[in-house]
Amino acid sequence: MKTLVTGGAGFLGRECLRQLRAVGVDAVSSDRSGAVDFRGDLSDPAFCATLPDADAVVHCAAVQYLSPDLPLFARETYFQKNNTEATACLAGRYARTATHFTFVGTSMMYEQNGAASYAPASPMRAQGVYSASKLAAFEHVKRLPNRWAAMLPCIIAGPGRGGLFVPFARSIARFGTAVYPGEGGHPVHTVHVEDAASLLVRVVSQGATGIFNAASPGPLSIDQWVDVIARELGVRRVRRLRLPLAPIRAVSALTGYRLLAAEQLLMLRYPHVLDVAQGLALGWKPRCDNTGILRETVHALLKGDAK
Repeated sequence: MKTLVTGGAGFLGRECLRQLRAVGVDAVSSDRSGAVDFRGDLSDPAFCATLPDADAVVHCAAVQYLSPDLPLFARETYFQKNNTEATACLAGRYARTATHFTFVGTSMMYEQNGAASYAPASPMRAQGVYSASKLAAFEHVKRLPNRWAAMLPCIIAGPGRGGLFVPFARSIARFGTAVYPGEGGHPVHTVHVEDAASLLVRVVSQGATGIFNAASPGPLSIDQWVDVIARELGVRRVRRLRLPLAPIRAVSALTGYRLLAAEQLLMLRYPHVLDVAQGLALGWKPRCDNTGILRETVHALLKGDAK
């Protein structure tokens, strides 16, 4: 089986390539930069036309709020070009072929409304420029005559991507203090990058279709994140400074959501837990729970590997 992985130089794409090749799949990669087989911009139809025929495509390529080239202004245009237009061009390249097409979306595509958990049948709605671009991209995938699947991961974490955990760990280690917006008492799912990639490998190898959420077991609240990080760092007492969410929302809105994105603010307000039953039905077995993800990330940070 020949498989193309887009975003092959990225955090998830690299791990997906590693796991596919480990099970004998002939996997090739594309990205805008990095050590990949096909280097170019997926929003360019001429570049997409140069991509090889493939039995399967795993479309990991995307930009997000953590992308290093995220502009201060014109973010809607940035997300539309790199997420929506890129997906449209890629889908056009493989439409009406036998290629199985897997789209990597985001759990932010679900309407964040305070539900206890989100399943594939839950309503989806754009609540910011990022989720709008991913939902518009998903529409191009759903229109494909091909067999298609979508994996919707929550926060992807693990050694190599400290993300939100790094400032917590540094503040706790240096000052014995954790500062965060909101009460921090509701659960928020994360998924280990290896587990997200292993779900993609299962989807591809089985030619599965439909929507599959990706989340590791045991979602934690921000308060619990602080507890785990403090234990790993050997800090006995942590001062917690909880900032009121209402003024932060107001300032974010006034700045065009550059302080915190609209979707991020909703995650600080509501539980963000995913139903992963569809993935488990494929035989997917996440190896790491949310506490383990935090521990690995803190250890990587102590070694200087987390960013």
